[in-house]
Formats: sequence, structure tokens, C-alpha cells
Amino acid sequence: MKSSSLKLLALFFSVLIFIHCKTKLDLGEKSKLPVISTLFNNRMLLLLKGTYATDNPLDWSELNNGTGDLYLDTQGEGFDPVMTLVNQPKAGNVPIFLDIGEVRISSKYLKGLNELTQIRDTVDSNKFWDYIAPNRQVFCTVTYSFDNNTCTESNGILKASDFFNGIGAQFPSNDPSSQTESWESALITGQPWLGRQYYYAAIYFRSLVTGYALDAGIPVTGRFDNRPIVNGLNIVPRNNYVAGTTSAAKSSIVPKMFPALYTQLPTQADMQIRDGFDPYILEVRINLKENLMLHSYLTSRSTVVTYVGVSDIFFDHKGEGDAGGNILTRARVIYPETASSLTISGGGNSLLHYYGIFRLQETEFINVLPLAATPAKQGAKIKYLNPGTYKAVCLGDLTKQDGYPDTVVRETTFNIPEYPFRQTYNIDLTCP
Repeated sequence: MKSSSLKLLALFFSVLIFIHCKTKLDLGEKSKLPVISTLFNNRMLLLLKGTYATDNPLDWSELNNGTGDLYLDTQGEGFDPVMTLVNQPKAGNVPIFLDIGEVRISSKYLKGLNELTQIRDTVDSNKFWDYIAPNRQVFCTVTYSFDNNTCTESNGILKASDFFNGIGAQFPSNDPSSQTESWESALITGQPWLGRQYYYAAIYFRSLVTGYALDAGIPVTGRFDNRPIVNGLNIVPRNNYVAGTTSAAKSSIVPKMFPALYTQLPTQADMQIRDGFDPYILEVRINLKENLMLHSYLTSRSTVVTYVGVSDIFFDHKGEGDAGGNILTRARVIYPETASSLTISGGGNSLLHYYGIFRLQETEFINVLPLAATPAKQGAKIKYLNPGTYKAVCLGDLTKQDGYPDTVVRETTFNIPEYPFRQTYNIDLTCP
């Protein structure tokens, strides 16, 4: 009897301790134990890439047709002011510092049309966006202070490397909703499946500093992460608007770097988050590494600033302060448990050619980033493709030679079947 009483008393105290611990967790006190939301909120891995190629992008030394040099905008009368090119670095030696405020996606197709100009206030924004990654991240190719800084404290040097080498920089995130839209929404958008299709992805760049900038031959001193950066310029303001945009027009335009926006076209359908528990990768990328170009502009003090920006892919820059519209964004959802790999035979090892992968329905190959891409080398491989029918396109950087493919050479179609999972398929496409 005495033994039973002791056991009952021990059980009573155990229950009290459990209740006490639960109360502390509920109140938000720190615990080393994983909470329920952590255990169930980890389907998605968010990866950011700063390359035209999704897989095996060109090495820094292979850029500009194997020279490793920065591209140079046309300079002289009627073009960029004559540049100061003292101690001009190779592309791979330019320090790059990225301060990314957040990443968002949205499933509200109609509200996002016309490049977000319908989003007029905070109420609209909160209704439109899924705030999947609201925590600021800082990447840097080299450190920018002798003491600890936001980049080094968050492993930002390694993340910058992954941002540019094709692996992808991991960005902390929360799982978005996979709840099926109403049948009315499915009918309007033509997407009658279980799960949710997202149509917009956005990277909010607070700052993007490139580490070569001279004002009248003197190194520019800027700031990044509240620290001085010598010989560096924040190119976000330079790339927010297309060259020639008037001040009046800017008041009604959403800046192109805040956010760098991907709008899914009707011929694309690669941001479906299906219901269930299978893990997936959300990959969001911009073309940056392959398209670094030296530009210049005339300041209000009549001095010439030379800096590293983005090549004149779509909008020619002739010395204006604005040089935007040349950074593209594309996003896709990958299900690694069911996706397959693709190897492509026929690559000629040209450093001016790429294999671009597009959906079968896509007809625009130049003015959008491919769904996936890799340099046209022997043994070219795309690691992940979800089941579906695709086009493989040989693309060449032939007309302007600014790092961005502008010519369609040839194409073929192929299929990745639903079953079996995780296979490797091969196609043949001579390129160039």
C-alpha cells in the first residue's frame, strides 16, 4: 500500500512538472527542444541563385569567352562617358556584397498584373503576398570589416559562393500555403489541381554593392551594412529604372530591384505547391554573374563615375544614371523525390553557348530566363526536372557578346515521364 502511494505521488509531481514546462513553452521562453511548428514547417528549401545557368554555371575565369574579363560598355561621344579603368579587376576579383531584405511569393494572379502597380498600400500588400522569407540575409564574396559583421556572423561568405556557383544560397523560410484554391479561381486561371499555383516571386534587394567604382579616377566610398566600403558602389539605385525613365514616370513604377520580380507567363506552370508532405525546393534566380559590365555616367558635379553594373541586355545604356531593366528573375518548384536528371550530348564546349530548358508551350527563349540552363559543354547535365514535356534549346551569345544568350541556334523536344522516379534521361542536341 505504501509503495502504491509513493508511485501515485511520483506520478502527480511528474504531471505538475510537465504542465509547468508546457506553460513556459507556450509563453515563448527559450527551449532547446523542437516545437511543433518547427517539426511540421520544413517541407520547403528556399534557394537563391545569381546565375543565368541553374546547373554548373561558368567559372569566373571562363566568363567573357574565357578571358575572365568584365564586359565593357561602349564609351565615347553618344555613349557612356569615357571611363577611368585604373587597376581594372577580373570579374572574379570584384568584391560583391548583397543585402537581401526578404523573398515573397503570391498566388493572386489578377492583382499582380502590370508589374505590381495595382498594389497601392500596406493593406493591398498584405493581402497579395505570402511572406515566406521575411528575415534579412547578407552575402559577401569577401569580408568588409576587421571585426564581425552581419555577413560573417551568418556564414554569408559561403552563401555568396553558393549564390554564384550553381548550388544556390539557402535562405531561411516558412512553408507557404498548399491549400487548394476554390474551383472558381481554378477555372479562371485554368489550373484545376489539388494544391496551389503561385504566379509571382520577388527578391527584395536592400543593397547590392560591386567593389570597383571610381569618381573622376578617385575610389568611391560608400556604405554597406552600416560600414564604409572603399572603391564600391551600391548598384540597386542604378538598376531600379530603365535608362531614360523620367522623374514623373518613376512615381508610378515599382522599382525593378525592390523587388526583382518574376511573373509566371501563361505558357509556364512551374510554381505549383501540391498538397501533402513531400519536400520541395523553391529555386529563385537572377542573371548577374555572367553579365557583369563596366558602365559610366555623368554626375551633377560633371564628374564621370565608372562602376561595375549589369550588361545592356535589353535596354541600352548611354551614360544615364539609370541602367535598369536588364536583370531577369525566374522561379520554379522542384520535387526532388520524383524529379529526374537530364544529360545532353552534343555540347561543343563553346563558352558562348548554353542549353536552355523550356516548357513545351513556351515560344519566347530570349526575353525570359530558361526554366533550367547549363553551358553547352560535353557531359552537360541538368540535375532536377519535374515530369513533363520540354524543349531543349541551343542558345548563343553571338550578336552583342555581353554574357547573355541572344540567338536561337536549334532546338528539340523531349519528355520526362511520371514514372519511374529519379531516373537519368539523355537527349542529343548539337550546340553550337
